[in-house]
Amino acid sequence: MKQIKIIILLIATCMLLCACPDKTEQDFIYITNKSDKTIAFQVNVNKQDEIFYCSDIGTTILISVKSNSTFKLDNGDTYSSWNSYLKSLTVFILDGELYEEYWQQPCDTIRKYVPILHTYRLTLEDLQRMNWTVVYPPEE
Repeated sequence: MKQIKIIILLIATCMLLCACPDKTEQDFIYITNKSDKTIAFQVNVNKQDEIFYCSDIGTTILISVKSNSTFKLDNGDTYSSWNSYLKSLTVFILDGELYEEYWQQPCDTIRKYVPILHTYRLTLEDLQRMNWTVVYPPEE
């Protein structure tokens, strides 16, 4: 009987040590705007781009966040897939008021007239430290 308990304990220990470490159980991140004006943002997965992505159809869609509010960005299982798929996030924060003015323009026009206010390049450790909340303007 004692041998069975030891075997069960060894199996349980192996299962815990071999458990899949690439799932974070986190399905969303928050974008919090603590500034006094509207911002727009875009999140790119596994890209270290210097400029935000533009769609092939000519219209660039970014998400706006009003002053002193928070947006819950839910991408299903994307944010829980660290290490197996997701290595980093790049979050572009743009002037939301100018973006609203130019959003229907070609991408090169948007890039020319709508400034990127801040770029976050985030790892899993960064997001965990930030409690899965990206705050603009940066607090650190």
